[in-house]
Amino acid sequence: MEDIRVPFKYEEKPSSALLSRRTFLKITGVLVSVLAIGGFAATDVIKKRNKYITMRQAGLYKDDQRLQGAGLAASFENPTVQRFYKEFAGHPLSKISEQLLHTKGYVVRSDLIMQGGKL
Repeated sequence: MEDIRVPFKYEEKPSSALLSRRTFLKITGVLVSVLAIGGFAATDVIKKRNKYITMRQAGLYKDDQRLQGAGLAASFENPTVQRFYKEFAGHPLSKISEQLLHTKGYVVRSDLIMQGGKL
């Protein structure tokens, strides 16, 4: 066989003393695996959250259909509320109905429990 001469000689330059090629590959491999595992964990959490949201929506729709079937979807259609107005309060937005049926803001129930009250 004939010796083929190449017009150049390929030699790698010496790598820096701080980071060799092998060390660089090890570090990047570890970083990629950490990012991949972290990304999987994040997507897993998001999938579970979306599953719970979907289940909650299905439950709310089911309750709404049940109430619509019973004719109780809106408070003014509720026979108990209609009886309350007929026998006691007179008409909607009367002074007594405002006092008894409408809240004056959010009631912090955790304070009631702390003070020994019952829900």
